[in-house]
Order: sequence, then C-alpha cells, then structure tokens
Amino acid sequence: MIAFAALSVQLNCSLFQFTLPAEHRVVPNSQPQSIHNVEAHWIGHATVLLRIYDRWILTDPCFSQYLGPVKRFVEPAMQVEDLPELDWVLISHTHFDHLDRASLKALPSAKRLLVPAGGAIYIPGVAADSVAPVVDGTVVEGDGVRVTAVPAQHFGGRILIDNLWDGEPYNGYVIEYKDVTVYFAGDTGYNDTLFKKLGEDFDIDLALIPVGPSGGNSLLRSAIGQYVHVDPYEAVQAFKDTGARWMVPIHHSTFYRRGGTEMELILDSIAKSGISERILLVKVGESLGFDVQNDRATYLSRGESLSQTDAQSATKQAETDADELRPD
Repeated sequence: MIAFAALSVQLNCSLFQFTLPAEHRVVPNSQPQSIHNVEAHWIGHATVLLRIYDRWILTDPCFSQYLGPVKRFVEPAMQVEDLPELDWVLISHTHFDHLDRASLKALPSAKRLLVPAGGAIYIPGVAADSVAPVVDGTVVEGDGVRVTAVPAQHFGGRILIDNLWDGEPYNGYVIEYKDVTVYFAGDTGYNDTLFKKLGEDFDIDLALIPVGPSGGNSLLRSAIGQYVHVDPYEAVQAFKDTGARWMVPIHHSTFYRRGGTEMELILDSIAKSGISERILLVKVGESLGFDVQNDRATYLSRGESLSQTDAQSATKQAETDADELRPD
C-alpha cells in the first residue's frame, strides 16, 4: 500500500510538462561574508547547499532532469560542476529523488558521504574520501563537525519490492559546527514525539523541513500517504515542536507540482502559523544568510533582511500573499 501511494506521486507528474529555468542561480561565494555564520542555497527539491562557517554540506544531491518517468518542473539552480569542494554529502533515504546515482557520480570530491545503512548498496563509486552507512543515533565527526543521524517517519523501497528486506533506510540529520546547529529532515511524516525529542536533544538554529508533495486528489492525502509525508500545516507544527529558530520549507515546486494548490497550502500554513517571520519561503535558486549571534536572517538573492523587529510586516505580507492565492 505504501508503495502504491508512492506510485500515485509519479502519476501526478507530467512527462510532457516543459521544464522551466530556475528564477535564480546559485553562485556560492568563495569569500563568504563573515556576518553570515550560515548560508542556505536551495538548488531544488531536497537539495540544499549549506555553508556553516568554512564547511560546505550538500543534502540529497539531485541534478537530473528525469528520475525514471518523473520529469522536473524546474531546472536545478546550479550545475554539478559549479559546486564548491564539499566537506559532507548527506543522503536521507533511497528513493530516486533523494538518492540520485547520476548526480552522485558527477559530484566533485567530497570528504565524507553519509547514507542510511540499508541504502549503502545503491551508492555508486563516488569521489568521497569515506562513505559511512548510518542508522538512527549514529554520530560521525570530522574537522570539527558533528553529524547525528536522527529518526524520520517514512518508508524504504527504492524499487518498491526491496522494501521487504532493506530495513529502514531513511533518516534525517542534525549538523553541529561551532555554535551553529542545522536540522535536515529529509522526507518524513508527522510524529510529535519524534520532533519534540529533537527539540529536547538539540538547540536547533535552522530546520530544513519538507512541505510537499501536498494538495490535489490522490493517495498522497490518504492515511498512508499522510503518514509518510507532512503537509504544510504539519511541517509548521514540526518546526514548532523542534523549537528551531528558523524554518526553510523544501521538497516542493520541483518535481511533483508547480505552484497551484500546493503553493496555496504552503502560503496559508505560513500565514496561520503565528510565527511567519521565522518561516523563510524561497524560490528555487534563492539563498539565505543567517547571523546566528544577532538573530538575523537575510534573503541574499533579494538583499532583504528579516529580524525580530520585522515580524509584524512579514506576517502581514504572508497573510496578503495567502489571501491572493486562496481559492474563493
């Protein structure tokens, strides 16, 4: 049944849809501004290029236009060859849109690659100094960075039938370096116990949380589909449960849907959150900078800053955007 729900995702994708260019291009700064302890560059879907001080981390690298029958709606916001030298590559689970073998083969050198233990057999020969299979609770350290594999509520099965023997090849990650902590949720359903435990165990600055696929009439919103994918409202609640300082919604507007109902739900969930100034919605290719010590986030691609004093105007803008897109 879970595999059938996953198949319904693919049926919501169109092979005949034109792939649109990303509105913004990610160009990593070789000399980052010291004011930003963290930069988050959204390449698309669950692929985020993170800079924490002088360390570069890439999550779920996926640069392919096609994943089997599934076609991208929006191009990746940068080319693989333009990536900086990577310190860490983090794979959350084995599904094709998160473990993309073609993208992994094309990656420049990386010092460390982490992948759930059940998915290690799918990792091709890659230019990584070390490939570490992980399970929930595994801690890997190197060059001052500490990465902890944390639970997710999802499902395995890269080719559907292997779900019978691959264990539980899915997790999220918490990255700690110096005074910064980032949570990458990967792909997950809502579980209040899981998220509240993360809030107890870690002092999270930035949470990268999926908000899609959502909307439409499909098995995705059945009990099974909802169990393995948070919708935007559940994603906001997960953010609150973790106690993170900022949230960046990911895993939307790239493969499965483009705007439409999904974006209406995302905007509405932000507007109703009561903390919209802390939820930073970006378009594919947009970049954010975070000054953790001074509690300030900046849209680098727009030259706009957002801080505690901006809360009222940010909330009003999110509510206005949601009202404009909400169906009558």
